Amino acid sequence: MTQLRVNIRRPHTTQPTARSPRRVGNAYHYPFDTRTGRGYVAGIIELGGGFKQTEVDKYFTDNNLPIPAFVAVPVAGGSNKPDGPEGADGEVQLDMIVLGAIAPAATIRVYFAPNTNDGFLAAVKQARADGCHGISISWGAPENSWDNASLTAFAAEVSALRAAGVPVFVAAGDTGADDGTGKPIVDFPASAPDAIGCGGTRLVLTASGERASETVWNDNPTQSATGGGVSKHFPGRDVPDIAGNADPDTGYEVMVDGQGTVIGGTSAVAPLMLGLHALLWEANGGKPFDFMDLVTTNPTAMFDVTAGSNGKFRAGPGRDETTGFGVPDGAKLLAALDIPSTAPPAAPPAADPLTDFPVAAVKAWIDHAHQHTKVEATAANALAVWAAEHGIAV
Repeated sequence: MTQLRVNIRRPHTTQPTARSPRRVGNAYHYPFDTRTGRGYVAGIIELGGGFKQTEVDKYFTDNNLPIPAFVAVPVAGGSNKPDGPEGADGEVQLDMIVLGAIAPAATIRVYFAPNTNDGFLAAVKQARADGCHGISISWGAPENSWDNASLTAFAAEVSALRAAGVPVFVAAGDTGADDGTGKPIVDFPASAPDAIGCGGTRLVLTASGERASETVWNDNPTQSATGGGVSKHFPGRDVPDIAGNADPDTGYEVMVDGQGTVIGGTSAVAPLMLGLHALLWEANGGKPFDFMDLVTTNPTAMFDVTAGSNGKFRAGPGRDETTGFGVPDGAKLLAALDIPSTAPPAAPPAADPLTDFPVAAVKAWIDHAHQHTKVEATAANALAVWAAEHGIAV
């Protein structure tokens, strides 16, 4: 049995440069406008901890944000069981707040399952059965700690979800290229071939909140750095696929058990990207699309991170094993969707009421010498003028 771990980190400095999830979304040009994730059903997978509704609601109330619809879903004997700020509550509530801040009108189903291979897989299957439009996973373990049967079964489920148009965003890990093992290895399920592995960066903003610079997150290559590398189980699979702000010293202002705190880690990136998918899904009229296909076919829709390393792999132009294809630019991905216009079709031209105008008969009458009455002559002249104005030769 694999003991899965959370992928969150606390700041190293006493005064971190923290920011809200919305501010990070704005820096990445998320297409907020009037979009709120309305109609979207999100699934968050949790293997421990829990939340109290009133304590989570406090974050949204204090930040003048709508309170999302959160639904706790027990799976295979798991339950919403808060274990305190030093337990898994930080993971659970980070996921909820980041996603809820980005897509507040979405329905967010939080699946609680036992921390076992079977419990983990059961939660993902339940999310698919419940019709979730996207899934966020912030739990994982080194690829070599899994048995082959579990790797295969989980990867197959993720593939089935992708085939159904449901992306699975997975944290790539927080202990660098070694994933806490002392030798290069990637984290699973981020390394599942059809998962969307989410790596971490350090984001610096301008005074106005624009993206100033971005580097690979690496405070300590074995304790506080983005995961990433090359899978040894799935040939040709590189991790991560995309990235976003994860450095805890530029982390997220959230609340855990009703208390304000700052958290980072790739755990924050998975729900951040699920929130982006919710906005794009809404803009696309609720129609599914392949998120990774959109990314790979539109490389200019990504902020390319080219500086930094995770202890073994270095960032560079294009795809790499630290930040994948880069950080999604929400506005450019929205444009790349090429959403058809919803304007009503133009009305057909009106029928010409003069199509059957009796030109020959009228011409003969106009040409007739109107000597009987002045009224008849006046009418004939008026008709001739009218015909000329309408392009009718008489």
